[in-house]
Amino acid sequence: MKDWQEKIADLQRAGLTLRVEKAGREIFSSSEPMLRPLLLCLQQRRSDMAGAAVIDKIVGRAAAYLCVKGKVAEVITPLASHGAQEVLQQAGIPLHALRVVAQIMNRDNTGPCPMEQLAGEALSADGFYQALCTRIAVKTASD
Repeated sequence: MKDWQEKIADLQRAGLTLRVEKAGREIFSSSEPMLRPLLLCLQQRRSDMAGAAVIDKIVGRAAAYLCVKGKVAEVITPLASHGAQEVLQQAGIPLHALRVVAQIMNRDNTGPCPMEQLAGEALSADGFYQALCTRIAVKTASD
């Protein structure tokens, strides 16, 4: 088994959805679902993310944009989308994935993930980050 595959197995064994490692130590981890943990890591530990390895349960275009924004060194995942692969490749960030699918689906498997849709409308990591923060602010204001 390759080193990156062992990192996926470790993530799954620990019941985590996200682990960020740098220089052989964990700088962030979470068992929360969806994109929130990666966004929190970016907001709270951005300088630490630069040059780090992101091991994430699912990496679609949205997560890939956040990894680009965080200037990570590599992304490791059991499941990635073609959109994520494209975003990371353009940024020069290696992607190690067990499986790559056309798109990440929503929880009901009835259509694309809402974050994938939002990311698909963005032209850059910065553009997606701004759209995501705006969406969160609007949702928070209406709650």
